[in-house]
Amino acid sequence: MSLVKRTPPKTTQTKSESDITTAVLQSDYVNKNRNKRPREDNSPQSESKSTPPQSTIQDKLAAWKKEQDNNMAKFMAEQTSIMSKLASDIGEIKAQNVQIQTSNAEFRKTNEEMIKSMVFMNKKFEDMKKEVEDLRKERQEQHLYIQSLEQKITDLQRMSRGSGIELRNIPMESSENTDSLIKTVCNISKLVGLRLAEPDFRDIHRLPGNSTNSNNPRPVLVEFTKVKTKQALLSAIRSYNKEKGKEDKLNTKLLGMPGERKPVYIEEQLSATTKKLFYQAREYAKQNSFKYCWTSNGNIFLRKAEGDKQQLINSEKCLQAPGSKNL
Repeated sequence: MSLVKRTPPKTTQTKSESDITTAVLQSDYVNKNRNKRPREDNSPQSESKSTPPQSTIQDKLAAWKKEQDNNMAKFMAEQTSIMSKLASDIGEIKAQNVQIQTSNAEFRKTNEEMIKSMVFMNKKFEDMKKEVEDLRKERQEQHLYIQSLEQKITDLQRMSRGSGIELRNIPMESSENTDSLIKTVCNISKLVGLRLAEPDFRDIHRLPGNSTNSNNPRPVLVEFTKVKTKQALLSAIRSYNKEKGKEDKLNTKLLGMPGERKPVYIEEQLSATTKKLFYQAREYAKQNSFKYCWTSNGNIFLRKAEGDKQQLINSEKCLQAPGSKNL
């Protein structure tokens, strides 16, 4: 491509003057009659009109700084109050913590003392429990021993009374003595078909007491020389009463005794314990429809009906209730 040279256009020449004002006035190129464009309202003002004085800026800065200082002082005061309250709360918490620790220490100490007391009481309780068990066992052994002694005493009493009988409802005579009592018993034996003589008697007497009531005379105790004699007399009396009616059973009129007619009861001589048990056995027989209740050689027997097996009553346990296994 060839290089093309162009001729530069003609330009307007300007003058360079040191005095711009003079040059403008003298210049022919200056259009003195041109219209000036009006300034808009939002156009920036000249530096002299828009820029505030330096003293005003300093005052504003001082006011702003004062305001910031006041705000900072208020903030620091608020923070100081908050920190003081926080420190007070922390102090209270520390005091409470110390109190709790102290209380916990006292509680632990008290708890340890309580545990020791409980251990001690538990040991004492176990010792007392063992002692009570030993006492209970000892009491049971003593109870069994006492029962065995009572049984031995009952056996001895029964043996000592093995040949004795007891007569009830025998009127007391004004001049009563041993001979008159022997005569009465001999009359009874004669009535039931058995003959007794004075040599058959070992002892005879009326139980002591102050009662002289003819309606309730004291029993007469008779002891024979032989047990066989006693058994023979009782057997004869039972047979006699069994064959007779209610009005003809053994009574005072049949024996020729003064006063109104009363039934005469003749039984084995029993100890107080056996006599009490015999009474309970008779009541039991009435309540539970037992037909027979009797004694033989100091022993008590029950029989429900004719032909049934007889039951030995040797203690109150045998009379617990109707249908008891003991009967």
